[in-house]
Amino acid sequence: MAMHVVLGDGEMSRKELTETLKDLWTRAGDDQFWFVVQGKSAPTETDANLVNWLAKNEIWFEVITDDADATDEIYADAQETYVVKRLGQKVVSLLNTKPEEGESADLLGLFVSDDPAAEEDRWLNNIVQVVMEAGFPAYGLNDGLVEIDLGGDGATAAATEDEEEDEVPTPTKKPAKKVAAAASANGAKPKTKGYTRDELEDMKLDDLKEIAEGMGFTLPPRTRMATYIDRILGEGKDDTPAVEVSTPPVTKTVEDGEVEEFEGVVEGFDIEDIVDKVIERLIQALQE
Repeated sequence: MAMHVVLGDGEMSRKELTETLKDLWTRAGDDQFWFVVQGKSAPTETDANLVNWLAKNEIWFEVITDDADATDEIYADAQETYVVKRLGQKVVSLLNTKPEEGESADLLGLFVSDDPAAEEDRWLNNIVQVVMEAGFPAYGLNDGLVEIDLGGDGATAAATEDEEEDEVPTPTKKPAKKVAAAASANGAKPKTKGYTRDELEDMKLDDLKEIAEGMGFTLPPRTRMATYIDRILGEGKDDTPAVEVSTPPVTKTVEDGEVEEFEGVVEGFDIEDIVDKVIERLIQALQE
């Protein structure tokens, strides 16, 4: 069996998350595997996808949180809930006591940024440091399960303060897609991969706009998702985006006394009014 503790506010696409979870399941072989996930009052889309996948596949999961009353309803199916104030200490305690004999245990981090000094990930880096010092491995869940290395003075400085080490963050909504990677104390950034078409097609239009702006280009309003995807992948055929356009009114001529539409004059007007309108236009044209 294998026990996985998932912490962090970073995100990943639903497809990438599903493939990663399936990979973990395959590694477990015939043994069962289960999770302890961070309960939040404002879960991200990735949090929701993770919990939904666990519930759908009938995977045992428990929740660790600092406020059970404020925890979102998506965690309602958890088999057990731990309410704590010192998150780091409780995670280490669970890793030491919950696994059965011969069962492995680790921490899976969802990092918001690939910057090891990012403020958003400071609390997570502190807990990762404590977990690793207790002898448990940690991996980047949204970085291809790369093993995290927090060696060096920079990573341990904040973890020496107990109050900061066990600080429980207030979860907030993050952008739907971040190029997240495991933090590294020596300042080196792990490799990041480009987006695939499948990943982009799973995103919302607002997410695609954010990625486009990050790449230095902005498309006109009402640009279709397909155009954003082509431009992000560098596959656009030209610089003219496909946009939704409205068809202008059609002006029809007068034939045999029947008029369907004439620049704002529509079917249903009295024929004399229409004729007067036509004569008025002709007089104006002649005067010009």
